[in-house]
Amino acid sequence: MSAITHFIKKGVRQSQIDEYLGSELARAGYGGVEIAKTPLGERITIHAARPGIVIGRRGKNIRMITDELVIRFGLENPQIEVKEVSNPELNSKVMAYSLVSAIERGVHRRRAAYSVLRRVVNAGAKGCEILISGKLTSKRSRHEAYRMGLVAKSGELGSTFVMRANATAVMKLGTIGVTVNIMRGDVQLPDEISILAVKFEDGKIVEEISPESVEVSHKEGPKKKETKEAVSPKKKETPAKKDEAPKKKETKAAPKKKTDLDREVEELSDLIEKSPGKEAKPKKTEKKSVDKKPKAKVAKKDEAKPKAKTSKKDEAKASKKADKDKKSKSKKEAKKK
Repeated sequence: MSAITHFIKKGVRQSQIDEYLGSELARAGYGGVEIAKTPLGERITIHAARPGIVIGRRGKNIRMITDELVIRFGLENPQIEVKEVSNPELNSKVMAYSLVSAIERGVHRRRAAYSVLRRVVNAGAKGCEILISGKLTSKRSRHEAYRMGLVAKSGELGSTFVMRANATAVMKLGTIGVTVNIMRGDVQLPDEISILAVKFEDGKIVEEISPESVEVSHKEGPKKKETKEAVSPKKKETPAKKDEAPKKKETKAAPKKKTDLDREVEELSDLIEKSPGKEAKPKKTEKKSVDKKPKAKVAKKDEAKPKAKTSKKDEAKASKKADKDKKSKSKKEAKKK
């Protein structure tokens, strides 16, 4: 057997073991497996969020898994070790299987996906991406993507710093595939630069200043200036000066206005006194304006209305009398004849 075929078979067997353990330990929060060959046999390390379910009551599940590995995959004397995942929200496989279990239980895919995104980002990840594909609402398959934060897609960042995991949910319409990509929060990206400040004395490094302390000192600088600027106007604006300022303004502005008005009034009074004829005119106009208005109103109210009524009645009566007189005269004349 060549080396190429040997490594290919080894990789295929490891992927089959991973798939088997994922289907068996989905409820336990399966997080991956590591297989290493030792002189005593093959050591298998299973990572799970709940190791108690992996072990089972009195080691029942562990014994069943070891027998299955020997029979199905031909492992020699497998020694299984279970380790708890310290932060399951940052493990892509744990979150993929939890999302699949939620979809199979009947939770809506959008609600389940957003809850997983929030959990991952709140745990400290830089970003997360979830892809759900399959027969979601109808017989025709389609896919949906849910993203939050920053996730590298290609290059060294995408291959080394992003954890990817796949899982499948079996539904009535068909299987639904779930892919979870998580970018860890402890990753330092190439565009993230940290500056270290250093103190020199006589060409030697005396003290190293962290960027946090530099930021604090920068923040404290303007605050002191602000306090000085804030204090200075307060000192200038003492209570005595505040009281004095409006008084001075009032005393300066008030006499000017009074003197101008007084002068105008005096000039007008002098003109009125010198011209007696001009006094009578405003008085007459005032009397006329006062007397004429009520008279006009009275005349209109009292005279206009009764005149119109009396004239019509009188005319009717007069016309009737005239007709009667004419008739009586004509009768008398007829009798005389």
